[in-house]
Amino acid sequence: MNKTIFFLILLVFSVSYSETHVTGDITSMVLESDGNPYIVEQDLLVPDGKKAVIKEGCIFLFKPFTGLHVQGHLEVEGSQDNPVIFTTINDGEFNSQSEQLPNPFDWNGILVSRESGKVTFSNFSLRFSVYGIKSQNTNIRIENGLFKQNGQFHFTINDKIQYVQDNIPFSYSISDSDESASVKKPKTGMKNKDKKDNVKLKKILRISSLCVGGAGLITTAIFGPQLPKAYSDWDDAAKAEPDNAMREYHDKKKAYHSKLTGTIIGASVFVLGATGFGISFAF
Repeated sequence: MNKTIFFLILLVFSVSYSETHVTGDITSMVLESDGNPYIVEQDLLVPDGKKAVIKEGCIFLFKPFTGLHVQGHLEVEGSQDNPVIFTTINDGEFNSQSEQLPNPFDWNGILVSRESGKVTFSNFSLRFSVYGIKSQNTNIRIENGLFKQNGQFHFTINDKIQYVQDNIPFSYSISDSDESASVKKPKTGMKNKDKKDNVKLKKILRISSLCVGGAGLITTAIFGPQLPKAYSDWDDAAKAEPDNAMREYHDKKKAYHSKLTGTIIGASVFVLGATGFGISFAF
């Protein structure tokens, strides 16, 4: 009797600590929590045209340099009470026999190819990988996923990093993406129109600035060279006898100030035109 109890206890103990070693094509397997933990020896594969279903509560412990490649259909059917776990074999929370601490980059992650079919992840946790889920297929659905301490990023679509916070529930679906895109289409059209208007405004400003700057340059070129002689004539008239040269003095003074004013105005207009021309390239 005692031996019978002993063997029953031993049997229960062995079952409770059973493990399943997996590698390669997993579509022919029944992936349920009874096989926990699933020790991933080499890359797992869901081939093109085939389907794999991972039931709630499954725990996958990946060895270094391993991952999951999805080319066919994959359904991860975790629940809130029993999520599916994808983590490193060093994760002591799910592997009591681990002799080292888990770290980012411990295993590769999940790669979803462009030609894959229906791919859904519901109620799962993905931890300590290199790139989390890297999907080349935009038609992927994620519901209530927890990503924790993945090395490069948590989730990408066509190499575009999605905003996912560490260890905070995350969901994604193509319908959400389409809805956002449909809302943004009119805005995109408005942006294109604004861009065309902006280019047109630039051209107008540039041409106007060239005309204004050219006019200022011509005015400066006309009056500027005359300034030295006008000033010299004014100075000579000031040195002449006042009784004989008073009228000539005022004429020379007036001529000088007229040319000075023309030069200043021309130079100012040129600077204004040059400034406008430069601004037209700045926005």
